[in-house]
Amino acid sequence: MAPGSRLLHRARAQLTGANGGIDTICFLRTTSVSRSRRAYQAISNPPQSRELHSYGLKPKVAKQASHAGHPSRQNAEIQALQRVDELLADALKLLQSPTAPDEASVVESLETCEVLAKYLKGISEFPNSPEEVKSTPAMNLLFLDEQDDAPRTSQSAVVLAAAIRSQTVERLSDTAYKVVMDPKVFISPRILEIYVSIQSLLGRPDTLSQVLWLYANKPAPKPGTAPIKYITANPASLAAAVPIKTANEALTAAIQSKNLPLCLDIINTSVCATAFRRTKIFKRAVIPLLGFSLAPLAAYALASQISVYQDTMSPEMATNVAFAGILAYVALTGTIGVVAVTTANDQMDRVTWATGTPLRDRWIREEERAMIDRVAGAWGFKETWRRGEEEGPDWAGLREFTGLRGMVLDRVALMEGME
Repeated sequence: MAPGSRLLHRARAQLTGANGGIDTICFLRTTSVSRSRRAYQAISNPPQSRELHSYGLKPKVAKQASHAGHPSRQNAEIQALQRVDELLADALKLLQSPTAPDEASVVESLETCEVLAKYLKGISEFPNSPEEVKSTPAMNLLFLDEQDDAPRTSQSAVVLAAAIRSQTVERLSDTAYKVVMDPKVFISPRILEIYVSIQSLLGRPDTLSQVLWLYANKPAPKPGTAPIKYITANPASLAAAVPIKTANEALTAAIQSKNLPLCLDIINTSVCATAFRRTKIFKRAVIPLLGFSLAPLAAYALASQISVYQDTMSPEMATNVAFAGILAYVALTGTIGVVAVTTANDQMDRVTWATGTPLRDRWIREEERAMIDRVAGAWGFKETWRRGEEEGPDWAGLREFTGLRGMVLDRVALMEGME
């Protein structure tokens, strides 16, 4: 299908159940009728007989689940999960092309995976015990064809649905990974954002640090070439900087998985990179520095105009006095502002800068310190009065990691009761 000839359309219905919020993503349509039917059947079709041995379950359990008498919610979920493979196969078709796919096609495939990930995250929040299954708006939307008086699911169907769901999550995670790892696929900021979202929803953040590294180092395919030619990437360029929003989302997923080495790898490959620091300087410091460099010209022009409105001294002397006064005022207020910005510590919790760290480093590396602070807050005690009592190899490694970067973890002078 030609690039741009189809777009992914989906509806997001955010429904609130009796026991909290459950986000249920429903496919309403895609651009092709056949794909629309497959997407809708993957959620709402009634269960049909199908071979279940490929999911690694015992034949006895599969037989009990697929002949459970009346269609149940859990059996409908089983059938929905079994049809996800068809959608994943569609997402991988772009990798079979001998030419480099365009960004729109890759984004479309990954958005399909993202919608499936949101659906799987929604059904994973449902109660798994037959006695705990309750009627909620999200349940009613997922299983429209089921009667209210249908008998509850057997324990075998519950086990089967959980096993299929787990394997479906692995398939979905692997599919997204194959898409971004393909040499023909260029990882753009949008593609990186969707991939991080998919793995975060699925709870599979193990590959995030690798993909963040590839974002800056992966050779880019040259469009319109056959065979495909690649352009060597420059990891220090401004375009290679990982967006801070994407980096924070990846770090959140790593923290939720309780994987400390992964958290530190994400910090190293995102905010510690040279490209990220250069991008911050370019976006946030170039304009102020340019204005500061033009300040003498503006001050002299203003001083020349001011000297006209006095007659106590010669115009030349009045201009010089006014020029010196304006420059002194700009330099003084600018210096105070820079010191105030670079020494602000209200946002710091457990990680602070070591004594003697240059102010320019404090400002440039603030995002790095903030991420390490988040990791320390997630691994340490939540009670402020217990801070400093943490032990273990993970905490010792985090303290060493912090110290090597010119920071202090739990400075004694700033701890509660030590003022």
